[in-house]
Amino acid sequence: MKNKELLFFFGLLLFFACDPKGGNQNTTDNDQGVADTVESAKVPTDQPASAQPGENEVAASDVPAAKPDHYICYKNDKNPSMAIAISFDEMDKALSVKYKGQKESMLLTYLKEATQEGGAYPTIETYYSEMIEGKENGVYKLTHSGNWDYAEYTRKKDGKKYIFTIDHELTIVGDGYRTTPCF
Repeated sequence: MKNKELLFFFGLLLFFACDPKGGNQNTTDNDQGVADTVESAKVPTDQPASAQPGENEVAASDVPAAKPDHYICYKNDKNPSMAIAISFDEMDKALSVKYKGQKESMLLTYLKEATQEGGAYPTIETYYSEMIEGKENGVYKLTHSGNWDYAEYTRKKDGKKYIFTIDHELTIVGDGYRTTPCF
């Protein structure tokens, strides 16, 4: 896996060395704990929110995002009007998260995965960093078991947790997950 990541990084480095485009966004937290993205450069809406590169750092918006294969819509367990949508690639790896009402998505970076056997279905927990301006803003723990999906977000600055559960009414289309964005 390390060799693939290394090759991918060098490929990106080569790709972006020739790319004259750049962008800049500023991000702050609102009272609900979610990040507000302030646009200072136009970024395509199907791309994760951009990050401003530091020294020897590649901006998140400069990394070509894998094309989303499907989406899961979640609603907050305590406040159902607070909702998130997470896009996934064809290998079921999360790509980005978007809060309802935001214009842009935020990049998710894979951390680790754990599987627990037992019960009717195995439970898979996958962890991702939410990246804003090239820095970790918090961590998502995505849990999948059977036809249930959960997202637990822990905000880095104060450790506050937000719990979300799949919204089956918005997510399940036909025999599987949505192939179009939730919002």
